[in-house]
Amino acid sequence: MRNKILILGAIAFAAYVIGSRSVTAKKSESVPHQLVRLRDERKAKKDRERKAKKVAAAVKDVAHDVRKRLN
Repeated sequence: MRNKILILGAIAFAAYVIGSRSVTAKKSESVPHQLVRLRDERKAKKDRERKAKKVAAAVKDVAHDVRKRLN
């Protein structure tokens, strides 16, 4: 029984070592490059413009309500 546990432990250890060495980290995109890409992307620009228009309209409505209440 003891020998089976040792063999099983050795196999698990070998699998762990082989698995950890076979995985290589992929070189990811740098953060500044991601920011530039997101800034220049067409869809992102359109989304930002739409959201800016919505926010501007909401602020305009709120400002109008505040003016009414103050007068």
